[in-house]
Amino acid sequence: PGIYSGTVSTATYADPPSPALFVVLPPDPLSLTDRNIAALIEAKLLQLGYVKAESEGSANVAVMFNYGIGSGATTISSSPDYVMGGTNVSSSTSYPRQFRVWILDVEKTMAQEGPFITWQGEVFSSGSSANISNVAPVFVDVLMDNASQDVTNKSFYKVR
Repeated sequence: PGIYSGTVSTATYADPPSPALFVVLPPDPLSLTDRNIAALIEAKLLQLGYVKAESEGSANVAVMFNYGIGSGATTISSSPDYVMGGTNVSSSTSYPRQFRVWILDVEKTMAQEGPFITWQGEVFSSGSSANISNVAPVFVDVLMDNASQDVTNKSFYKVR
């Protein structure tokens, strides 16, 4: 189990097509990690009422995501040990993490020069895990829990 905290921001720009037939497009379709994250996003979108398209060609909504984990910063602290004498020394490493999701209207994206984003969300966090597989379930939950509202830098705290 872990404790996760950070901020989440979401924004809705337009209603998705109706019915919203979606496909999740992972950054690297050959990566098992990315396919697992795509499955997490798919499950949440189904809960929100989206319908999974039978194929990429039949989708009218494309969902994209990316993530990053920065170099860790290590903190070393020391304190006197009054009972045993000497000094207690401890260290911890914290990694900056971000996770982003975009929902695009496929037809409108094809009709213009750039992506037509209907919704987007992003999570920023810092913590001891540098493994996206460990933190992605929390980040997907936080994003989709805020999918029906626009929030800016809303703090979150989750135990998982």
